Amino acid sequence: MDTLQSSQFPRLDSCSRETIINYFKNSWELEDVLMKSLVGEETFYISPDPLRNRLIFYLGHSAVFYINKFLGVGLLDKPINANYEILFEIGVDPETPEELDQATKDIHWPTVEEVWRYRDQVYGVVIETIEKTPLNLPIHQNHPLWALMMGIEHSRTHFETSSMLIRQLPVERLERPDSWNYAVSNGKVSKNEMLQVSGGSVELGKPEDYPTYGWDSEYGNRSVEVKPFLASEYLITNGEFLEFVNDNGYDNPDYWDKESWTWKTIYNIKHPKFWIPTNSGYKYRAMFDEIDLPLDWPVEVNHHEAMAYCRWKGQGIRLMSEAEWNLATAGRDESSTNFQQDPFAIQDYNLNLKFGSPSPVGMLETARSPAGLYDLRGNVWEWLSDDFKPLPGFKPHRLYEDYSAPFFDTQHNMMLGGAWVTTGTEASTFYRNWFRPYFYQHAGFRIAAS
Repeated sequence: MDTLQSSQFPRLDSCSRETIINYFKNSWELEDVLMKSLVGEETFYISPDPLRNRLIFYLGHSAVFYINKFLGVGLLDKPINANYEILFEIGVDPETPEELDQATKDIHWPTVEEVWRYRDQVYGVVIETIEKTPLNLPIHQNHPLWALMMGIEHSRTHFETSSMLIRQLPVERLERPDSWNYAVSNGKVSKNEMLQVSGGSVELGKPEDYPTYGWDSEYGNRSVEVKPFLASEYLITNGEFLEFVNDNGYDNPDYWDKESWTWKTIYNIKHPKFWIPTNSGYKYRAMFDEIDLPLDWPVEVNHHEAMAYCRWKGQGIRLMSEAEWNLATAGRDESSTNFQQDPFAIQDYNLNLKFGSPSPVGMLETARSPAGLYDLRGNVWEWLSDDFKPLPGFKPHRLYEDYSAPFFDTQHNMMLGGAWVTTGTEASTFYRNWFRPYFYQHAGFRIAAS
């Protein structure tokens, strides 16, 4: 997977033009690799997830984003294709498949060849823009090239969301790239002990002058005093979740609240999304293949399923909070009661396509936190107990005012830490991710207790 791994994060106070070009090229290549894995033009017009657009939308979306943001800051003075820059601009966050169908029923999509040709045009425009625009470091939030960095990180975000959609396609519609390698599985489930995490003060929020790109939801500041708590040493594995499934956990309403039971019943959910029932148990859907269920990999579920497992475990078992996760992830500065962390150190974790899949929990000793918890960063995103809310001092960025603000409600749950497929600044500890509780992402959970 080395050829797909991201180049270094550009430090926006000292980066070179070459560093930015390489970072852009890598993000572009990632999307190309996924989209070129689709077999047959008709596959682009499928919606693998009933709550997401057809794949043709994602082929054009990231390219259009660059152009519209460049227009917004004066890096371009006219559109490349005004029709495309409307058609492919806005994504969806529907509550039901019917809502999505209604919103897209009158769209006439262009051919795949036409959209690839548009992508080629945009690639040339972006390279030319990087080469001719004065750097004038640092690149801050009001710098014209902030639009470029926003485009690159947006592309990386959609590489990840597109991977989730492609993973839901039938395997015969896909061709696994030569460079794509899955982690091994030893088929054994480690004893998952509850460890005590010491309490302390934690500061949430990214400093305004931090020299890397950040999304608006990362900024602001909240100080939290965290009480000592217990958390599972490892993320909950497929093997552990199999016990819940075999105990008829999906059929017992005691483990589900009203909203999640309704969701489970309507869609007849009986097991995690990427488990495939067989006569002898379950197989597992990896990105491009069906393989034996890796019992030691973290289970991937939505928030509803994670909470049902917690209720099944009983005894006050819950998910961690955002503040607890940040405290557990950090390392202690022995000279004070404050906690320190390197938010952009990614090489020690299953992030940035170290593998083309999750990996056995606890496999990477370097992914063990000072608190003794493994895979707080990487492997899979970790669902938390918090609803997605702004930090005090939050301000939407003028180039993307609806990036996060519309989702500050009780309908979106937080996840942190990144996954094996997470690249760019989204892999930092500052990034605050969110999804509806019934949406799927490369996400799992660990259990906690007060």
